[in-house]
Amino acid sequence: MWTVLLVDDSAVARRVLARRLEIDGFRVCEASSLATARKVDFASLGCAILDLELADGDGTDLARTLLEKRPSLPIAFFTMGTAPSLVEGARSRGPVFIKPDFNPVVLWVKRTTRPSQPPPTK
Repeated sequence: MWTVLLVDDSAVARRVLARRLEIDGFRVCEASSLATARKVDFASLGCAILDLELADGDGTDLARTLLEKRPSLPIAFFTMGTAPSLVEGARSRGPVFIKPDFNPVVLWVKRTTRPSQPPPTK
């Protein structure tokens, strides 16, 4: 089963999006910070959804780490609004979605990964 890494410091946003993804058959690994997310085993990830603004950094920092370990890992970002330069930097790595509309994020995950296929191998 695919695992979606979901990193957001808002517990409410994380929980709402995680439930939506779980209903569609995805396993979700939730993290509230960069530090916690960096401890995740990246091997079973089907994709990652990263908040752009976190208490201990930003999602583009984590994206760099993820892509060093898994260069083809699909990554998307979401935000309630942030500095245009941060959004542009994120767009160079993946789509940027605006909270709280999670529908486009769920559709992106569905297009990017398929729950019925096995996760990627190392």
